[in-house]
Amino acid sequence: MLSVKELKLYSQRLTDSEFRKQLGPFVLIQRPPGVAGHDTNKMGVPPNAQRTSMARPEVVSTGALSLLFQFDDLMVATVPPMQDVDELSVGRSPDNDLVIDDASASKRHAKLRWDDANKRCTIQDLQSTNGTFLNASVRLRRETTLKNGDILSFGEVQYWFLLTDTLYVKLRGGDSRARL
Repeated sequence: MLSVKELKLYSQRLTDSEFRKQLGPFVLIQRPPGVAGHDTNKMGVPPNAQRTSMARPEVVSTGALSLLFQFDDLMVATVPPMQDVDELSVGRSPDNDLVIDDASASKRHAKLRWDDANKRCTIQDLQSTNGTFLNASVRLRRETTLKNGDILSFGEVQYWFLLTDTLYVKLRGGDSRARL
């Protein structure tokens, strides 16, 4: 995982295409592990061995808002590079592409699908216990196309979905609001 502060340094040294090549077409930005509202796995049991705990709606709402106001303190989740049409699995089980170490996430929670030809990403909940939410309000019932700047909630854990080009502009001090 890289911090937003570390990525700022890289963005000053790399061109936009080099930056995109390193990170892929999009990034998932999150609060650092251990920050309140991020890590509810306090039992000392491996996350894949636990039962899924119920998500608290107030944690989901508060967590989504905090992503927007604490940008410099956030981390970029490490995911495998995506090309052409590619999928990422999301969940608590260690064999997912994006592992969520939180008891409110299901073992197999959701999948993200990148379509390079159309430059779009979709998300689909995999009948998770606590659901996958978009922008802290819409529970996903079917595959949904993501928009640049959407907040994804897997149980009580939130990620900010940003296209890499938008992140690059934001890190270099440009006004990304016009692009979100």
